[in-house]
Amino acid sequence: MPTDRVLILGDACVDLIVQLPDRARKPLDLTKSIPQLFGGGSGANVAVALSRLGIETAMVGTMGDDGYGRWIRQDLLREGVETEGLSSINDAFTLMVMAIIEPDGERLIVVWPHEGAAHFHLQDHHIDQNLFMETSWLHTTGICLRASPARESILKAMKAAREAGLTVSLDLNLRLELQPLDGETRRTFEEAIDYSNVVFGQADEEMIPLSGRNTIEGATRDLCNGHRIVVARQGKEGAMAVTPDGIHQIPAFKVEVVDTLGAGDAFNGGFIAAVLAKCTIPEATRWGNAVAAWNIGRPGARGLPTRQELNGILDDVNG
Repeated sequence: MPTDRVLILGDACVDLIVQLPDRARKPLDLTKSIPQLFGGGSGANVAVALSRLGIETAMVGTMGDDGYGRWIRQDLLREGVETEGLSSINDAFTLMVMAIIEPDGERLIVVWPHEGAAHFHLQDHHIDQNLFMETSWLHTTGICLRASPARESILKAMKAAREAGLTVSLDLNLRLELQPLDGETRRTFEEAIDYSNVVFGQADEEMIPLSGRNTIEGATRDLCNGHRIVVARQGKEGAMAVTPDGIHQIPAFKVEVVDTLGAGDAFNGGFIAAVLAKCTIPEATRWGNAVAAWNIGRPGARGLPTRQELNGILDDVNG
């Protein structure tokens, strides 16, 4: 019987964070510039967000058979994420992301290797579809749709999950600065969206270019297509959730920004957890905003709340 267990199909990497000091305020404070190693990857970040919120979560993907890959596995295990579905491969490296964080929380991202990282080597035999029988939700990310063989394997898994009755969610993660939205890329994402019950993405950077519409309302309505949930993240403006029944604009929580890395992944985890808790879509969007707000107030992509901490945020606002 399916449970509220969530299966995350996607990338896991390491984030090397360098927090630049605010030299205008503390010109001699160089301690913040010391690099720090965190777990990362869009898929793995969502897995950790869900696990901290008390959701049983399993990760499926590929990593390099290297020091970073072994570190990631242990890090996810410490977070309570099941890792039996993570495969180590010999002929590719685990992705390393260097994030240089400005004092205002914005970041410059540098990745290595530039091409052929281990998460793109995911193949059909790495995905045990028997897991679908023990799962109610499959979440994946567009990052792994950018290259073969991961692209074809993930699309096949999404189709199989829908046919098995799972809820399927997709975070677009188009990364148009790395790969233009050409004909093949557009067709890939259109197919992935067809298999999805829920689509997450950045409003201006992803949904408008993908839809070709001039407004976020038009873009999200097109992607909704009368039968799916579309959630457009809008940064400090909050998020817009579009369902077949209407549009819900939910404001962001006001926090002092430390680091915006992983904010979208944090939102996704909060939203999915809320839906599994039988919340309405507007309330699920508030949960997403709350988890994202907690995350951006802390360094790294894993400054994520527990369920008790999330309840505190929501209670403060409601009170």
